[in-house]
Amino acid sequence: MKKTAVITGASKGIGLACAKAFLKAGYSVVDASRTESGQIKNRNYRFIRTDVTKEKDVKQMIETAAENGGIDVMICNAGFGRFANLADSKTKDFDEMFAVNVRGVYLCCKYSLPFMLRARAGTIIIISSIAGKNGIATASIYSASKHAVMGLASSLMAEVRKSGVRVVTVCPGSVDTNFFDSDGAELNSRRDTILSASDVAETCLLAAQLPQNALLSEVEIRPLNPSK
Repeated sequence: MKKTAVITGASKGIGLACAKAFLKAGYSVVDASRTESGQIKNRNYRFIRTDVTKEKDVKQMIETAAENGGIDVMICNAGFGRFANLADSKTKDFDEMFAVNVRGVYLCCKYSLPFMLRARAGTIIIISSIAGKNGIATASIYSASKHAVMGLASSLMAEVRKSGVRVVTVCPGSVDTNFFDSDGAELNSRRDTILSASDVAETCLLAAQLPQNALLSEVEIRPLNPSK
C-alpha cells in the first residue's frame, strides 16, 4: 500500500514543490489547500479544499485522507506573512497570521497524530522559518508566529518520539516563492541566487525517508551563496 502524505498549502510555493517531490517518490499525496493549483495531474494526487484555520475543515480533511490506511507524513506548510513596523501594524493582520501560521499547525498536528500514534510510526514536518529563530525588522508579527511554531514543534517532538512518531521542523532562509510578493516583504538578494521551493521539498523528503529510528528534529536550510 502506498504511503500517504498530507500537505497543507500545496497549491503553490514550497507546498506544491513538496507535492511533486513526494509523488515522484511514490507517495499518495493529499493537497489540503483553499484553492487547487491545477498544476498536478497524477492519479495518486487528491485535492481536499481546506481552510486550516477552521477546525471542522481540518478534522474532516484528515479523516478523509486517512480512509485508505492512515497518514504517514503530515507536512504543515500553509502560512503567510504581512510586514510593517509594529507601531504601524494592524491587529487584523496579527489575528490572521496567528490563525493560519500557528492555529493551523496545531489543528493539523492534533488531528493527524492519533493515526500515527496508533501505528507507532509517522512523520510530522512543520515548515517554520529562519524568522522563527531570529528577529527581523518589520516582521515582528510573522516572526512571533514562527517562534510560536518552533515552541509547539519542539514540545511535540518531546511528547511523541517515544511513540515512534517523528516531528521535524524545517527553517528555510530566503526561498524564491510568491512570499516575496507580499506587501512590505524585502528580498536582499537576487531571486536566482536564493533557495528554490524544490530545495526545501527535497529536504522534507529526506527527513521523511530516514530510517525509522532516526530523527532529523530541526533543519536550517539557507542559500549557499546569495548575491545582490
